[in-house]
Amino acid sequence: MKKILAVFAAVCIIIPLAACSMDGGEVHRFLNNLAEALGQSQITDDKHLIGSRFPDEDAYTGRYQADCDGDTGRDVVFGGGSIQLRKIHLYGTIKNDSGSAVIRIRQNEEVTELEPRADGNFETDIACASGGNYIMVDYKNFRGHVELRAEYEATALK
Repeated sequence: MKKILAVFAAVCIIIPLAACSMDGGEVHRFLNNLAEALGQSQITDDKHLIGSRFPDEDAYTGRYQADCDGDTGRDVVFGGGSIQLRKIHLYGTIKNDSGSAVIRIRQNEEVTELEPRADGNFETDIACASGGNYIMVDYKNFRGHVELRAEYEATALK
């Protein structure tokens, strides 16, 4: 906790000093890069994933799949921190033999759990405002298959 406070204090001191020597566009890029760097620390590292992630153009989009045999844990699959608006189309399937697998979307402090339809399919559009936005899968003694896809709305197939 002390480390986090020290980093936060340093950032609070550095940002105003750095901003004095930058124009508006540079300040925006600096803040976005800082948010992205901090946000990436929340994404589950590939070697610790229960499933497999296949990223597309950035940390917010791609494909994920998992074949589970009684797994428990959480994969934070896509997302990050940013000051940019992003619109993402999320869809996929949960084929459940036993246990549970829940798709969770965290947007800053708000958490939404997706309810799949009777056939196991789910689909939603996400408007990622500035801050932390993450797509994750929570497993509890799950046996089955999970597949999800996150695409920018402009490229999403409806």
